[in-house]
Amino acid sequence: MITVQRRNLGFTLIELLIVIAIILILIAIALPNFLEAQIRARVTQAKAELRTIGIAMDSYFLDWNLYPYESEDDCSNISSRNRCGLSWLTSPVAYMTVIPRDSFNKQAGPEQWYELGVKVPHPSVAFFASVTWALWSTGPDGFDSELNSGNASGSVTWQNPADGSNDTYSATNGTKSLGDLFIFGGDSFWIGVTNGTAVKPVQNVSPLVVNHVPYVHVLPPSSLH
Repeated sequence: MITVQRRNLGFTLIELLIVIAIILILIAIALPNFLEAQIRARVTQAKAELRTIGIAMDSYFLDWNLYPYESEDDCSNISSRNRCGLSWLTSPVAYMTVIPRDSFNKQAGPEQWYELGVKVPHPSVAFFASVTWALWSTGPDGFDSELNSGNASGSVTWQNPADGSNDTYSATNGTKSLGDLFIFGGDSFWIGVTNGTAVKPVQNVSPLVVNHVPYVHVLPPSSLH
């Protein structure tokens, strides 16, 4: 008589631990790649949205011969139209149906607006005559430590950070590299011109430094490529 001994079909503790260890290793390998892909997708989306807003800015200029005024990143909490210039693109004429939010900006809360800085020839006489503009996202670092607007009193400028250069975001050194995503538009003459200058020609210039290159009367290249 042959006796067949039935094997217990359950897993042993050792086998379970091995399986769990393998799963954890796979997660450790896959998760960084997933997060990297997520950041790259958000960068691509931000670039597309900045381009779309830029096109709307130019369309606005064609109709009104000026650009919308300064727009702060906490625009949703600001009642003053003069500090929420991007809203001009949706009302009363809808150049855009809705202004997209900068998903990278975490300084003032979730879902903050993209920031718009403008240059005016002379605030006291042409407060709304915005002639040159810069539009930007904080980028994956979450802070507009690079390009940032001045105050909202009318003497708006573009300030350089501590190192003296506004650096564009690049994923070359990793997707979380420092720097902002920005695009410039309008009359290139006013790049580097001191605020308060009313007419051409001008004497007082202060170069706008982007990626350690000074720009005067020339629009800096965008970082949306």
